Amino acid sequence: MQAVADEAIERSLQEARAAGVRAVTFVGGEPAIDPRLPGLVERARGAGFAQIGVQTNGVALAAEGRVAELAARGVTDLHLSLHGAEPRVHDWHTGVPGSFEAAMRTLAAARAASLEVVAVTLLTRSSFRVLSPVPRVLASRGVAAWCLDVPRWRGRAAAAPDRVVPRLALALPFALHALDVAARLSLPAFVRGAPSCLLGPFAAASLEDTPRSFGEACAACPARGSCAGVEPEYLARFGAGELSTCSPVQHHARDASLRAMFVGPGELAPASNAPVHPTPERARVALPLLGRPAPARAEVPASVPRQSGDALRTILPALFGDATPGKQPGEP
Repeated sequence: MQAVADEAIERSLQEARAAGVRAVTFVGGEPAIDPRLPGLVERARGAGFAQIGVQTNGVALAAEGRVAELAARGVTDLHLSLHGAEPRVHDWHTGVPGSFEAAMRTLAAARAASLEVVAVTLLTRSSFRVLSPVPRVLASRGVAAWCLDVPRWRGRAAAAPDRVVPRLALALPFALHALDVAARLSLPAFVRGAPSCLLGPFAAASLEDTPRSFGEACAACPARGSCAGVEPEYLARFGAGELSTCSPVQHHARDASLRAMFVGPGELAPASNAPVHPTPERARVALPLLGRPAPARAEVPASVPRQSGDALRTILPALFGDATPGKQPGEP
C-alpha cells in the first residue's frame, strides 16, 4: 500500500463503491506502518463501505491505542499473520524477536474493540510440522477463522525455495491434521493454494484462488475447474508426480462471509526470470531445528502384533473419504 499514491487509492475506493462492492481490505506489505492508514480508513467509511479490513503482522499495531484508533475510524476486521503457536516458532519465521507477543497484544486489542479477527499461517518447510497447536491458540483467543496458505513462488520463496517451499505430499498431511484439530474446536478453517487431489476430505475447505499450473494428470481431472493447481516453478523444480485425478469438489456453502475475508496478499511481486533447476536426487538442505531433538525411541514394543492399514481409520479418521472432519468413526 505504501507505494500507491493517494489519488490511486481514492479512485479505487470510488470505483469499487460504484460497482456495488461493500467490503474493502487494506493490504501491504504492512499497511500499519503507512501513516496514511487511519485517514484512508476514514475515507473508506465515508465512501459507504460496510466492512473495512486491515492485513497486519501485528507488530506496528501493538502500541497502546493503535487498534482502538483504527476501530474508531471505521475498521471492522483485522487479518493477522501468525507463523506459529509460540514465540520461538513465530519469531524465528519473522526474524523479529518479540513479534509473537506483539501479535498477541494486537489480537487482544482487536477483540477488546469488538473487531472480527481472522488469521493466516503460511505453510513452509520449517513450519508444517508444528501447525497443530495453532488452532488452539486462535480458538482460545476468539479468532473467527483460520487459513493455511501455500506460498507463492515470490520474494523469499523464490530467492531460497529449498528453505521455504515444502514438498506438498509431505507437508499437506500435517496441514490436514491441523485443519482437523480446528474442526474439533469448532474453528472455521480453510486452505488456499493447494491442489484438490492432495487435500482428500478437506478439499471442500479450499478457498477460491487464481489457478496456478497443472500437470498432465490434471487434464482429465473432474476437479480441474475448481482446483488451485501448483506454482509453475514448483512443477519445474519437483515435477508433477504428486498430482493425480480426484472427484469433483463441492465447496461448503457455510461460512461464506468468513471465506470472503481471506482476500490474499494483493498484488504480487513479478515472477523471477531466473531458471528453476530440478532438485538433485541426493540433495540435502540443512534446515534449522527448533530446540534439541530427543533421541529416537521405539514407540511400540517389538512384541506387539503389527496392525493392518485399516487401523489408520481409527487413528486418523479425517484422512479417509468416508469420514467427516472433526468426528470419530461411528459418530452421527
